Amino acid sequence: MTVQRPQFDPDRGSNTAPDVSPPEPVPLSAGQRGLWLAQRLSPDVPICEAQYVEFHGELDRELLRSLIIRAGHEFQSGYFRLVEVDGTPHQLFDPSLASTGPVIDTRAEPDPMAAALKWMHDEYTAPLDMARDRLWAGALLRVGDRHYLLYNRAHHVAVDGYAAMTMLNRLAELYTAAVEERPPEPNRAADLRTLYEADRTYRESKRFADDQAYWVDKLADVADDESSLATRYAPPRADSVVAMAELPTALVVRIADAAKALDASPAAVVIAAFGCYLARMTGRDEVLVDVPVSGRTTAVLRRSGGVFVNLAPLPLALGAEDTVATLVRRVQSDLVGALRHQRCGLADIRAATGSRGQRRFAGPMVNVMFFPQKIRFGELTGDFHILSSGPVEDLLVNLYQTGEPPRTILHFLANPDRYTGPELSAHHSEFVEFLDEFAAAAPGTDLARIHPGSAREAARIRSRRDDLVFWRDALADLPEELSLPVDRPRPAVASHHGATTT
Repeated sequence: MTVQRPQFDPDRGSNTAPDVSPPEPVPLSAGQRGLWLAQRLSPDVPICEAQYVEFHGELDRELLRSLIIRAGHEFQSGYFRLVEVDGTPHQLFDPSLASTGPVIDTRAEPDPMAAALKWMHDEYTAPLDMARDRLWAGALLRVGDRHYLLYNRAHHVAVDGYAAMTMLNRLAELYTAAVEERPPEPNRAADLRTLYEADRTYRESKRFADDQAYWVDKLADVADDESSLATRYAPPRADSVVAMAELPTALVVRIADAAKALDASPAAVVIAAFGCYLARMTGRDEVLVDVPVSGRTTAVLRRSGGVFVNLAPLPLALGAEDTVATLVRRVQSDLVGALRHQRCGLADIRAATGSRGQRRFAGPMVNVMFFPQKIRFGELTGDFHILSSGPVEDLLVNLYQTGEPPRTILHFLANPDRYTGPELSAHHSEFVEFLDEFAAAAPGTDLARIHPGSAREAARIRSRRDDLVFWRDALADLPEELSLPVDRPRPAVASHHGATTT
């Protein structure tokens, strides 16, 4: 099955779209401009996110199609275009665009599920032309008589991951209300211009300057080098190598119990554990992880589309006297600070520190969504599956809950040019073991006593680094080429195989 991206066709309207002219173009927000420029610089790496919801049961496909159109109009992101005004990119809500994606039936394939997954992979990794291709796309894939996958893909310049989930929940609300024959809650999503004005107003406020000052102070002593489990560098890729598993229920309970005992969030426990694991595997006392934050500090933003998600750089310094409790509470405090200043994005932080292009504050991304994501379409409950959160530079760690009863998924997505499949699977398995021991440990347990295997690996890495530093210093003043005596030629000697050596 060949993937063909739906393209803009302003001359062909939808018979279900309102017969109105598009509103006036709206400037791009600062974050959108950065994404637009990044896509122009790397045209072969689509900056898209993709996911699907799996349903076992019968869906009313015509009802679903009409409600996808309605939700797209409510949020405007589903009918989002980029246009140029005086040579500058603007965003435009265009209700005349073709409305919905295809219905794809893979039941005749030898492996219907594998065929559907391949189609989705090919769709979200294919190069995207921002001027011609639809920036939001969806499809309904039928893999069994009562087995469906509801797929959607969005370019980050149109909608971020938080907004995509908000739109999906709104679609579920509309569908459930329709099958239950009751009116849905009224639409409360803001339009594109309101969202743009919210971003502009923030950037002209004292709060923006205060947020920048917070991050400048927080990151003043952070090292320039990247924290990574990988040993090689490569540019970002649209596709990923994946390691994924459902966490045992006992481990999920231990994480929740540890969070309660430490008066912290489950996210703080998981991030602290990953930071400690990252320090072990790199042999370092100071590491950095990037934590996705919604960037939505008002009720209007939380119920709307748009692009506000940011990355908050979270430095973690581990001391010899640290215990589980001291590390988790320190991470919890840093998370609170990051959330208070989450409107300030990574590009703004780099600009404020005067380190644009020099200090990238790059590290693995750790995204913890430790709450059930129940997606109900009438009587059906869908299982949510993340396919991509955008190009992966290094490593993305997703922990999320889905289904009913809820299952907790630990999902590693990594740059395939930096990690092999076996390397990523090994890290995934070992981190699950580490997280289990970390969450089960008493609050006062010294970090050095947790997971002895990774502690020994950290000692080996440190010893090797110390040896390298010693020899680098010892040989620093020597010439690149040494004049060494050459031994005189030796006569040929018979080997035990009858051959000769010279």
